[in-house]
This record gives sequence, structure tokens and C-alpha cells, in this order.
Amino acid sequence: MKIRSVRGTHDLFGDEINKYNSIKNIVSQNAKLNNYLELQTPIFEFTELFSKPLGEHSDVVLKEMYTFKDRSEDLLTLRPEYTTPMIRAAITNNLLNDLPLKIYGLGPMFRRERPQKGRYRQFNQINFEIFGSNDFIADLELISLGNDILKTILPLSDLELNINFLGSRNNLKKYKSTLSKYFKENVSKLSDESKSKIDLNPLRILDSKNDKDIQVSNSSPKITSSLSEEDKNNYEQIKEGLKSNKIHFVENFNLVRGLDYYCGIVFEFKTKNLGSQDTVLGGGRYDGLIKTLGGPDISGIGWAAGVERISMLMNKIENKQNHVHLAITDEKFKKYLIEVTNKLREEKIPYYWDYKYNLKKSLSRASSNNAQYIILIGENEFNNNFVTIKNLSSSEQYEIKSSNITNFLNDQIR
Repeated sequence: MKIRSVRGTHDLFGDEINKYNSIKNIVSQNAKLNNYLELQTPIFEFTELFSKPLGEHSDVVLKEMYTFKDRSEDLLTLRPEYTTPMIRAAITNNLLNDLPLKIYGLGPMFRRERPQKGRYRQFNQINFEIFGSNDFIADLELISLGNDILKTILPLSDLELNINFLGSRNNLKKYKSTLSKYFKENVSKLSDESKSKIDLNPLRILDSKNDKDIQVSNSSPKITSSLSEEDKNNYEQIKEGLKSNKIHFVENFNLVRGLDYYCGIVFEFKTKNLGSQDTVLGGGRYDGLIKTLGGPDISGIGWAAGVERISMLMNKIENKQNHVHLAITDEKFKKYLIEVTNKLREEKIPYYWDYKYNLKKSLSRASSNNAQYIILIGENEFNNNFVTIKNLSSSEQYEIKSSNITNFLNDQIR
């Protein structure tokens, strides 16, 4: 049997790992700038953590979770999303004693979806969450933070923020009833999959990608008709805040997100450069979810972004890690080589050697790796205790005493 990777998974190396690390660094910098605490959770949890809050009728629970029994017969699930594990971690580690709590994380998620462009079965996700504030300023802060991170990473000009307002739990319940009645009146026009959702959760029909469903949904009652005056005022304040922050947005009344715990503001940053998987970053408010999971009755809001989708939109990152290469013409110079590399390590100067004693091959490798300089060690250098350092851009060469190698390179590189 030929060894191969599992369908829907992928390896990160070369330009992809450079992009991943760049994204991770930018996320970390923005988190520190805005005082978010980093939190990492295990990649598997008890299944019940996901089944209730995600919704028994959601696609994530019914179709996509990787669930298994361990030797103790406990039912465990590889985490399909990050919000509920973060809430669980905040509860079990007593992090909710000092509110608001602002946390973030980056790690792998697992969903058994049909692999396609921008969608994997194991993928990396960025999450930012705020627990314990129902102020619209928290909504605005998180959306602005997502905008800042994407604008820093991506060269795109077509990123578009879509927003909608689902209202309170009570208003959402009323809207679901209105929506269910409308879809029953138009049931013959819906796809078979959406027909089964009319009574279970009609909001999921608004999220359908089927052309027939989209056509019906476009004429459906809008949720704004079910909003209370308080919700309408809250929504207007968020929109005014976005305008004040110079963040362009469009109102998308079919935007409901894919999980059942959302209420209040929901949002997605979209692009036309990813095909059908057009959402780069999305999230919203989930008041009541923390209480559902056994915590206090406090508010919550957050967003998630797929690292792989962001990476697909990035420009190539030039690898400048290997500043200095080494070329040694004979094995008898090994001891001298060790002395030189020890000096480079002590001064934290990145170097590379291909373990070959062939000048031509070493020069070729240095060129292909975009090295800035190459250190040459041959008979003359060994006998007279110096090295030849060549600038690969200008072709200039310098004879440098062994004791001055790092001083020379530090002046040139830094």
C-alpha cells in the first residue's frame, strides 16, 4: 500500500509554512496591542460540549464532527470549532471571575466536509472572543480588530464586510416562527434538504447555497421587522461606529452564520477571490451560550477566521532566513568549519551548510536559497586562519580574519 495523506488534510512547508508563521505573528501582535489573553485548548473534548450549543439539527453536528469512544467508553469529539472549548476552558479554569475576559487562540479544527478550494477536513482557525460585555463597543472592537488583521495580511481591495442583526433570543424566536410560515407557503420551490429544515430551524434555509433556496430566501420576511426598539437602536449604533471607523459594510439580511447559538450582530468578511467559499472571517454575538454550558449568565461575542483561506489570498513570502551559506572544499577542514559555525551560533547569525565538500554545488545551493553571503573555506583560508566572504549580489569578496567574522557579518547584515 502506498503511503499517502488522509483526504482533506495537507502538509505545511516552504511558502505555505512561511505564510502560516506570518499570519500567526500578525495575529499575536494585534492580540497584544489590544490586550487579549492567549488560550489554547485540547483538540478533543467531550461530545456533549458541542452537540447542545451547536444545535442538534445543524450540519456540523449531524454530518461533520469526528466523534469516537475511548477505552473508558467516553464519547469524545475532535473540536470542530473554537468558541465552545474556549468557554469551557474559561469556566473550568475560573477565568470568568474578572470580567470582561478577552481571549484569543490559533489552532487546528476538524470537520468531515467535502474537500474543495479553501476547505479542508483538518484546518487551522483563528478565534477572538470577549466574554462579559453586552456593550455595542465590544461588537465594534472585534469587527475593527478583524478588519485590521485582514488589511495587514492581505493585498486585496475587494474585501467586503457583510452584517446583519438577529436581535435578542425572544425576537429571534418570533422571527423563526414568521420565517417557518413563509417557507411552508413556498415549500414547492425549495430544495429537498431545505424542506426538512422548515420546522427544525428555518434560519438554516437562509444559509443555503442552493440556487432554488436563495431565490425563495431573497423574498422572505426580513428580520428587521421582528426587532425590538432596543435592538434597532443597538444595531444603528454599531453601523454608526463602523462608519466612524471608516469600515465599509453592506447589510445582508440572509446572513445568519452556520451555528445555532448566534443572536444580535452577525458579520462576515467576504472576497470574490475564493469561489464559493467566499467567507474569510466571520462571527457574531452569542448571549446565553456561556450559561448553556454551565457558566454564569453573561454575554459573549467572537469571530473565527480560517488560516488556509487567508493564506490562499496572500502574496508569496520570500524566505530570507538563510542569510549566510558555507562552502568547504575539503573534509580536512572540518575542525576549522566547527570553529566558524560556533562563532555564528553565538552571535545568532543564521547559516546553512549542505554537508558537501563541493564548491560548485554549494554556490548553486546558496544562490537558489537567496543567501546574502557565502563563507568560503579552502586550503589558503585554512592555512592562514581567515575566511573568504563573498557578497552574492555584488560578487565582491573579502578576506576576513577568523576573529572578525561575526563583526563583519553583523555590520553587513544588520
